[in-house]
Amino acid sequence: MNTFAKYHAGLYFIAGLIAATIIFLTAFRVSGLAVISQHDLAEQLQLITDLQAENYELTEDLFSFRGPDAVFDIADLPYQAAADARAIVSAGRQEAFEDGKFLMITFGANWCLDCRTLHSHLQSNDVKEYTDDLFQFVYVDVGIFDSNGDVAVDLGVDLTRGIPVAIFFDPEGREIGTTNDGQLAPARYYSSKQILKFVKDIVEKSLIAAPDSIR
Repeated sequence: MNTFAKYHAGLYFIAGLIAATIIFLTAFRVSGLAVISQHDLAEQLQLITDLQAENYELTEDLFSFRGPDAVFDIADLPYQAAADARAIVSAGRQEAFEDGKFLMITFGANWCLDCRTLHSHLQSNDVKEYTDDLFQFVYVDVGIFDSNGDVAVDLGVDLTRGIPVAIFFDPEGREIGTTNDGQLAPARYYSSKQILKFVKDIVEKSLIAAPDSIR
């Protein structure tokens, strides 16, 4: 979620500039001090309007960012905003237990480049060949961090370190662990080979570590 961090500072700067300008103008108007002309005041108000518009554009750009090299199948969107998250998690856990499979429940969103990249790697030939008989996958949409947060909390999943974030269960339904420390958040920088090693470590060692970590 480097993109989120990148724009967060910019949004705070713009918001602070707008607030400071409003406070400045209001203070002089209340005190009755005529330090600027009506023309200058109109220019300042127009500046505030322009800054607000830029702020909105930055926010929209933040949540629609895809990255320069991201090429995905628009028909293959793993995160469904309208889905009943509790129902799909419950069904996924039941199916995984009945089929004797590992379960990976991933929290993310379709606007998130890292989330879409991780899904793409999990669907790559090498990874899919390995996981088809071993894993059940469930995807939970978090919206713009305003959806299904309660489901994440109930599972012990922490969204504050970025998305995607996942929790894993073994074929007996026992929790193996989570990626709450941000192991998968920079998924755009991983290769499918690294993700294959990641899921193999879960199956063979019950180990959850960043795909590029040395162990």
